[in-house]
Amino acid sequence: MKALQDHELVDELRERLAAKDRAYQDLAAVTAKLEELNRRLVESEKLKSSFLSNIRNEINNPLTSVMALSELLSGGESAPDEQTVKSIAGLIHRDAFSLNFQLRNVFAAAELEAGEAEPSFMNTDVESVLSDSIASLSGRAAEKKVRVTFEIPAELKASPFRTDAEKLHRVFLNLLANAIEFSPEGAEVRASAALEEGTLLLRVRDCGPGIDKKDHAAVFERFRQLENGATKHHAGHGLGLSIVKASVELLGGSIALESAPGRGSVFIVRLPEAPECQSGDFLSGGAEFFDTAEGERF
Repeated sequence: MKALQDHELVDELRERLAAKDRAYQDLAAVTAKLEELNRRLVESEKLKSSFLSNIRNEINNPLTSVMALSELLSGGESAPDEQTVKSIAGLIHRDAFSLNFQLRNVFAAAELEAGEAEPSFMNTDVESVLSDSIASLSGRAAEKKVRVTFEIPAELKASPFRTDAEKLHRVFLNLLANAIEFSPEGAEVRASAALEEGTLLLRVRDCGPGIDKKDHAAVFERFRQLENGATKHHAGHGLGLSIVKASVELLGGSIALESAPGRGSVFIVRLPEAPECQSGDFLSGGAEFFDTAEGERF
């Protein structure tokens, strides 16, 4: 074995020490990544646990109410008077709508998570779809004495816009429900639709507490709610805005938030018009359906 000279021995030691330092650095980097991954997993589990707790209440409360009220209508020895029947029927409708709204969001989230949510483009009567969303939430708005105003230009009323009507309805309904929920009693929620260079522009403005800029991205995360535990004063399960964002992006659009503490919030959605695929019959409900050679619906 050839003997190493002093300078060669020093160089060899230096190289081995440098390799050892690099190994320690690589190990430290891997450890840091593992710690970050573990932190995210723990946070994810906390969010999911919070979601399960919230959704349980969001489903159990209206379901229990519907069952109790319907039993009151059918189980009494003497029939209630007409005014009482109307009052109970109104309460049942309110809670049934709340239950339906929550479950549809859960189903939509599951569909998006599984990658099974495909756009179904059709010629859409935008005014009809958005007005239906407003009418659906009129009861909740009346409860909070919140006035909802809606503006749409004549050009958008006059001609259909090609998009996914169901997802457009889901997006607007969630934004409007969120705005009503976070607006104080007696406030006003302003919604509008417009066309900008072939893009559908939706705006929903509330008079709520506002959102700090550092939390703007967080409100669109699944299961995320800025209020939790004892600080939670509003209904919801942390899915609505994440569904809105995912649905908008699925349609090739974008969503932005303008908000600051004490100034309310404005959600702005931009949706491009989908290209024409094939002609069909325009339906009175504002939708045009198309079939491929295999009989699949777009």
